[in-house]
Amino acid sequence: MSKERVYRFFWGEKADTYAWRLWLLFFAVIAFLAFFQPAKRNITHHYNQAARDWWKGEDMYSLKGAGFLYFPQSVLVYTPFAWQDFPEDREEFNRQPLSETLLPTLPLRIAETLYRAFALGLFAWAIWRMCERFKPDARTLSLFALVTVLTIPASTTAGRNGQFNMLLSASMILAAVEISDRRWWLATAWLILGVMIKPLGMVPLLLFGALYRPLWWRLPVGFAAFFALSFVHYDPAYVVRQWEMCIEQVRTASLPPSNHFDDIAAMFRTFGLNFPDAAWFPVRALFAPLTLLLAWRLTRIYPPRMAAFLVAAAAAVYLMLFNPRNETNSFLILSPYIALFAAVICREKGRGRLFWLLAFLCIGFGSDTYGDIYKVTKIWFKPLLACVFFGVLTSWAIRRQEILFAAKSAPASDYAERKIK
Repeated sequence: MSKERVYRFFWGEKADTYAWRLWLLFFAVIAFLAFFQPAKRNITHHYNQAARDWWKGEDMYSLKGAGFLYFPQSVLVYTPFAWQDFPEDREEFNRQPLSETLLPTLPLRIAETLYRAFALGLFAWAIWRMCERFKPDARTLSLFALVTVLTIPASTTAGRNGQFNMLLSASMILAAVEISDRRWWLATAWLILGVMIKPLGMVPLLLFGALYRPLWWRLPVGFAAFFALSFVHYDPAYVVRQWEMCIEQVRTASLPPSNHFDDIAAMFRTFGLNFPDAAWFPVRALFAPLTLLLAWRLTRIYPPRMAAFLVAAAAAVYLMLFNPRNETNSFLILSPYIALFAAVICREKGRGRLFWLLAFLCIGFGSDTYGDIYKVTKIWFKPLLACVFFGVLTSWAIRRQEILFAAKSAPASDYAERKIK
């Protein structure tokens, strides 16, 4: 492919169109797998069962730290797609020929496909809106194509298995978009929705809430609505019982019994440094205010349009490193911001060392889809990459990265004549 074609693909007038086509192709593959293999490599059976239990008034939580690990309101997100129960024996179902299972499970297959369309569509739209904040020209130089190419690798597994991480990532991005535009009520809504999707949404909510004064009184209002929403049920006593079980479930889940998660503690355990869980609690506690200080510094030295996404990136990298149940597909929460910064740097300066480092991080976050490569990088590699980015982000807080500071400030005509090096 010639340099001219590469330039047109990433920066030309049709770059956004090409990016949307990539997302449609991605969805087509995911939809095919979701429809024809609805019970294979899938996590949504937990959401499906919880939603059906909720409306039947049955307990949703196992109290063993496994299964449904979210707040009761989360079932409302998946309820529109809980059309049919999953087969009780999913392994046996997967072995049966399609001709025997297609029609009896057709509602399930259609619902799973529609859920992927909803999750992936919201995620792609959030990334497009983020990129639009840094588009200096109405027709050219959009970041969307390059950000799409760099984001999809880390998104493949979550898109395939239907993890709520994709929805959480979308809500965080959209909250940052609204904060950068000073639309505080919409930002509040997206932050509250993030908590509703997964309890991990508390991290970006608290970080943004601490740093942006207009959110100080809006977030309590949002939390009141969030709590009231859990009582959208015919039995209030049942809701109270589910909240009690939820607290116990989350407490139990915070102490994972095995080393198959992808946080910094698991990375150290992989290398033989088996520190007890009690030793990691003060580390996580220490890095919480350090991350807040880092984010505060970023809001002071970067313009609001960029600072919001830097703060979101700080929240995301904290989650990737210090959530004891961080999963390998969770890194799609972080990759869109790194892709954004890489695209800004590439457009403004060309493909220098910093761009290639950030691009490598994005590609590395998709290592679980690279076959045998994942066998040697499992558990330790992605947290290591997150540590690298935490260092990069810290350096940008200590010394302002001028390319990010000046993003979108140069005239479009200046870019149009610059060739990609």
